[in-house]
Amino acid sequence: MNLGTKTERHWRKKGKRGVSPIIATILLVAITVVLAAVLYILISGLTKGPGNTPIGTALAVGSPSYATNKWQNYENYSIASAGGGITLGSMNFQFQTATGSIVAPAANWTLNVVGLTGTVVGTYSLTTAAWTLGSGTPATSQMTIVVYSGSVQLHGDNMVVSGTGSYSGQITVSIP
Repeated sequence: MNLGTKTERHWRKKGKRGVSPIIATILLVAITVVLAAVLYILISGLTKGPGNTPIGTALAVGSPSYATNKWQNYENYSIASAGGGITLGSMNFQFQTATGSIVAPAANWTLNVVGLTGTVVGTYSLTTAAWTLGSGTPATSQMTIVVYSGSVQLHGDNMVVSGTGSYSGQITVSIP
């Protein structure tokens, strides 16, 4: 076996030198940061996709209580629980008969959300299907949904709450 002369061996060792330790450390840190960023983007994309949260897991509405003032009918729905960052703007409302037909609201119908102190924190227009006040307000279990239906009694119908934005699906509350 020929190992060559001493100068040839020294030249081979000199040619096989690696990258300096500082450059190697910078490369390792850069690769680690890039991999961590890619994993974060992948994982956060999997857990927070649009329309992935069923509204039934973020909101629970209790059965209504009634109030009548002469010929005016009010239904009060207490929010039993609200979580997951659901806001009033993440909810749309509709009233349906027991057979599923939509109950067309009259111009004088209102849907307000009131807080614990009785102040209105959100107003929803049933005729234009849009929030006119408080759409970004977080829903809490200390709120009540108050529906004024004029002279129309909603007994036997259903209130349907549909999710919008990052909330999907519907919950239905029967009106006894």
